[in-house]
Amino acid sequence: MSRPMSLPADSLHAINAVLDAAVEFSKRKHAKLGYCVAAAFDLLVSAEYYQSMTHRGWTYCSEGPTMLVYPFTNTCPRCVSNGHFQFVKGNKPESGRIGMVTVEILCHILQYMFNREGKEAKVVKASEPIDMIIFDYRASHILIAEVKAAPLLTLPLSVTCEKQTEMLEGSAIASGHSATDNPFFKSSELNLLIPKTKDSEETPVPISVDWGASSPFYSAIGNLVSENRSFFETYYVYWHRAFEAYCGRNRNDPPFWLTNGCGQPVPRPDAWPSRKGSGYESVSDGKTSVGMDRTDDIKKGIFQVLKLGVEYKPSDPQKRIRTALMSNIHAVRHYSEYLESLRDIVWAIDESGTARLMADLDPDCAIYNLFDGILSFTRCDIRDAWLSSLFAFGGEDGV
Repeated sequence: MSRPMSLPADSLHAINAVLDAAVEFSKRKHAKLGYCVAAAFDLLVSAEYYQSMTHRGWTYCSEGPTMLVYPFTNTCPRCVSNGHFQFVKGNKPESGRIGMVTVEILCHILQYMFNREGKEAKVVKASEPIDMIIFDYRASHILIAEVKAAPLLTLPLSVTCEKQTEMLEGSAIASGHSATDNPFFKSSELNLLIPKTKDSEETPVPISVDWGASSPFYSAIGNLVSENRSFFETYYVYWHRAFEAYCGRNRNDPPFWLTNGCGQPVPRPDAWPSRKGSGYESVSDGKTSVGMDRTDDIKKGIFQVLKLGVEYKPSDPQKRIRTALMSNIHAVRHYSEYLESLRDIVWAIDESGTARLMADLDPDCAIYNLFDGILSFTRCDIRDAWLSSLFAFGGEDGV
């Protein structure tokens, strides 16, 4: 039922390095550990996004200092940080490929956290219809989980460049904002670009990429957090601000527009492009929503957890098997609408088809939780003591 992990060794080294930085920062600044781990997840998934970078898809940003930017939402991250929307085509990889990687990264993160806390639990990537299994051999407990995970944000990449010019009526003039190719990105000095906020300046963070490595960007990010101890703090401050803006739908705070599922620009510029068919392009649409916050994912996840429970729990008379819905970030916007009323549901199998009250069931009829856990790094709803001990770092109910 388990499947072998596919990430190479240098990727695993990077995962450990980023998590080391997250834990150290959490201790030093007394930041919530679960939030720091959620930010680390985004940084690691970003490495997978960067692996898909090509010579095309870059944007020349004419705001000083001029640079080429490789964005992941459909607006220039520098321009929106200066208060105006400039449409660019984002560079998100296809969700099918990224989905498998997010599960594997979650597995490695959880294994790291369990090992760190001395928990005798083994995390494995599973075969359909199960995404993840956690075994506790000592206590003879098993969790089978449906995973719905997606990052909050992906920092854009950038390279500095000369001011671009073009000919107009025989004279060279400064070029405006435009899509462009970058034929030299592998020989350029790349930066992770942390855009400015109302409280901080734009920060291009140099990143050294060994293009001969099996996972160049994982290695680069692992080296970055190990060698530049201030980076994770700078990154986390921006990530947390984006998280708060996403939670509060604060469209007036520019980091909101780097978050997945942020929607259409407000106010929409006159030159903002239309979609094919009807309506206007989004900066990032709901199909890319954060964590388990996409409504289709929540609905599918609820059904899948119930189906897993029905298929596996009745055949487990010792009640060793637990079922859960798992993510990096909880359903921030849709929790009360879709999950709050279901979190405490229990179910039973009534083969007579006549039971209307609990008293109508056979006295030996087993009762099961729909969710033994709705689990993430930012919030956990748990109805099981074993899971509570495993996921103590994931935040208390309502956090």
